[in-house]
Amino acid sequence: MHRRLCVSVCLSASLFIVACGAQKDLAAADTAVARFHQQLDSQDYVTLYGQADQKFRDATKQDDFVALMTAVHKKLGRVGNVARKGFFVNYNTSGSQIRVNYATKFGEGDAEEQFVWSKNGDNLALLGYHINSNALIVK
Repeated sequence: MHRRLCVSVCLSASLFIVACGAQKDLAAADTAVARFHQQLDSQDYVTLYGQADQKFRDATKQDDFVALMTAVHKKLGRVGNVARKGFFVNYNTSGSQIRVNYATKFGEGDAEEQFVWSKNGDNLALLGYHINSNALIVK
């Protein structure tokens, strides 16, 4: 009985510590998304690309990323209301990743955005960006 109680307390403490870390990482991801949107609105696409994770830059050419961001900004306009819809935090020995989904209202249409951030220490770098919007297709 005593052993079961000890295991239960240790497990609860571990879950609490992980949950607190996840909340901190989620807050950092929300801040990174706000910075991403500010740079999108100011059309600072080259800086966005330069701040991305090396794996992102290896998989995506700068010209292609700039063209995508230019189209997003041109067709959807400025970022308006942003509401987080879901998240997943993955801690592993090869590094941590934070995936966050948002419903974003732009000036000219709505979109679903997904950001994947790689975590190195306290720093987050863009590892993936996905956007779905009818306005990107019909405009």
